[in-house]
Amino acid sequence: MNLVEIDSIQDERLLNSDEYVALFTFNGSLYWIIDWDEHFKLDYAKNINAAFEDANLLSHLPTGKSASEHKAQVLQRYRSGIPTLTADLFPHYRDGETAKVVTTQLLRRVFFAEDEGQYADLSREMEAELSFNTPMVEELVEIRMRLSRRLPKFYINFDRKIFMHMVRGRFYEKALLDGWWGAEADFEHMIPTSQRYWVRSTEEDFWAVTNFAND
Repeated sequence: MNLVEIDSIQDERLLNSDEYVALFTFNGSLYWIIDWDEHFKLDYAKNINAAFEDANLLSHLPTGKSASEHKAQVLQRYRSGIPTLTADLFPHYRDGETAKVVTTQLLRRVFFAEDEGQYADLSREMEAELSFNTPMVEELVEIRMRLSRRLPKFYINFDRKIFMHMVRGRFYEKALLDGWWGAEADFEHMIPTSQRYWVRSTEEDFWAVTNFAND
């Protein structure tokens, strides 16, 4: 397993929603991983099988390839050859080319790196908007959106077979493994307090940014 740094390029990918942060639970250990959102689907084979039932797709197969050959090639390329992410295969994914493993300390440092005093203002104004519908100033709205994109969007627990995500309007939970439970839902309560890198004090808990629909 190789721990990585979050440089300006990687942070920009988070801010642009090109990649997301996920928390994995596996054999009693926790792993923060940054990757493309599609790689957090547990059973991509379900998506591919459904796609290959589409007559329009089959009419556009590469020349000289049968449907079964093309499907096998697509599955082999996906997630470095791990289309179905079971507990047995998780270590191979975690240690592979696309998964970027990061520490809680690093995520906390990046999360608060841009604070020059505005975060305290944001915390107060979020409370005011949520409690009294008092709109916050545009500058703080932009900061709120940036913080939201640095929060985890996926929670994948191999020990309890639970899959949760917070990407609005997407249906990643439709690609679950057999015996798993999944939903688009808030999962902060599932994350140990020590791992909540968005909390700085009792007065500054920035998970509140997830309550705003335009992020």
